[in-house]
Amino acid sequence: MRKAVFVAAFAVSALVLPSTGFAQAVVTVPGEVETYVTKESMPSVTVEREVIVGSELPDTVVLRPVPKFDTYSYAVVNNHRVIVEAKTRKVVKVVE
Repeated sequence: MRKAVFVAAFAVSALVLPSTGFAQAVVTVPGEVETYVTKESMPSVTVEREVIVGSELPDTVVLRPVPKFDTYSYAVVNNHRVIVEAKTRKVVKVVE
């Protein structure tokens, strides 16, 4: 009986836990950064894939720095403003 319960618990955890393995760390972007990125005018570039939080922008996308916040850069990709970690190019927030 114990073995059956253990096997059942293991099977359930195998179905539930993999989804947590892909969870992204939550990054709180300062309001000043979001305000700056929203107000700046910049043409959109097209990227073949969907741009979501946690994805990395390709090197072909030109990033612009956010003044006073060296940690962040931004771009307009597929008509969405995105804030990225400057060093890694990983998207931390999609503004629009």
